[in-house]
This record gives sequence, structure tokens and C-alpha cells, in this order.
Amino acid sequence: MQAMILAAGTGSRLRPLTNEVPKCMVKVNGVPMIERAIDALVAAGIKKLIIGLGYKSEVLKDFIRKTFDEKRLNGMQIEFGENPDYEKTNNIYSLYLLKDFFKADDTLLLESDLVYKPEIIKSLVENKEKNLAVVSHWEDWMDGTVTLLNNSDEITNFIVKKNQKQEDKNSYYKTVNIYKFSKEFTNTYYLPFLETFMNVFGKNSYYETCLKFIAETDSSLLKGFKIDQSVWYEVDNADDLKVAESRF
Repeated sequence: MQAMILAAGTGSRLRPLTNEVPKCMVKVNGVPMIERAIDALVAAGIKKLIIGLGYKSEVLKDFIRKTFDEKRLNGMQIEFGENPDYEKTNNIYSLYLLKDFFKADDTLLLESDLVYKPEIIKSLVENKEKNLAVVSHWEDWMDGTVTLLNNSDEITNFIVKKNQKQEDKNSYYKTVNIYKFSKEFTNTYYLPFLETFMNVFGKNSYYETCLKFIAETDSSLLKGFKIDQSVWYEVDNADDLKVAESRF
């Protein structure tokens, strides 16, 4: 199994913290988020990592090369892809540009602005289910896309922020933006949906939109992998960073 981290983007909501470095290099208690993520992947036995680059790509490349030697990577190889249009596009296009990597193997897909306990990655790899979205029961501090699950933890819908209803919040599970996809799922369902969606709606959307169509077509294809709200945090701004540092 391989892993892909999407690090493209300007991280504008964390400026001035990200004026000189990509958002994923912001430090949480002295350790950059990307460094924590790579260590977690190594500990889980991942042997290949592809990083999707955007803002300050050379800065991130240089940091990784200086920080991770062969011993620390324990056999894991790192490759890079780049979205030169990161300022005008969204993560659906960053992922699309990595499609040749994406369709080659079972894959963990992660976004780079997350802090979490590394055991989550190992548990995800070892889980017998082939296709999983890491989710966490809704709390007021959460923001972004949520999911609905049935009694078998199959994902029946992805709901973007503007369509969420306060009276339904108790049934929502927030996407953590960590996924596990089998090679079969990627090639048979996800990439075809991704390419069709971009051809129709363009490059400035989220890759989760395609997952919504897949879930609505056949909920058995993707399950929710539930984790506690206390073991992860998404860092979008300076206030988030303070919370993350108190947790980790």
C-alpha cells in the first residue's frame, strides 16, 4: 500500500505563519505537521509516499530531503507531483494530476493540514475493509463536509457546509480528510467520476464531491472509519493552531 499527501495550496488563512513556508510546515509544538504525518506513515509500514505540491514547493522538498534520511524512512520512498495552478484550482485538480500514481496501488489519501495520533494510520492500514473514510462525530468546532452513515457504517451521503441543517447535526460525521482506497475502487469508480466531474464543472472543486456521487449511487462502496473527536484536529487558522498545541 502507498500513501498520497496533498500539500498544494497557499494556506492563506494561516498567514503570516505561512508567508515563507507551505501550510503543512507550520509547527505544532515545535514539529511541522508534514513531519508528523510522514513519521506516522513510516510507523504504519507504508513503503511509498507521493506528495502533491503547490505553494513554496521547493521549500517543502528541501525540508523533507534534509529531515528524512534513509534510516528514518525505513525503506519508504518519497516522490513528488506538482500542481502549478494551485492558486486557481482546488484539491480535485491536485489529485487528478497524481492520477498515474493514484491508480497504481491501494492508497491512503491524506490532506496535509491535520494533526492526529499516529495510531490512526496504523489502524486504518490494518482494517479489513478496503475502502474507508475516516470520520468523527460532529462537534461545534468542526467545519466543512460531513457524512451520513447507515447502520452498517456505510456512507450514504456527503453534505457540504451550505447544505447542512442544524437540526440534523446529531446524525452528522465530519470527514477528517484521511481515506483508504483500494486500487479497484480507484480505477473502477473514483477516477472515472473525478475526470467526468472536472470535464463538466472544472477544476475549482473538492474531490469529496465525487465521493458524494459514488455514495449516492452505491453506499456499499465506502464505509466510515469512526475515530474519537479528541485524537485529531484540523489547523486552518491561528486559533486552530492553539487548540492543536493544547491537544498534541
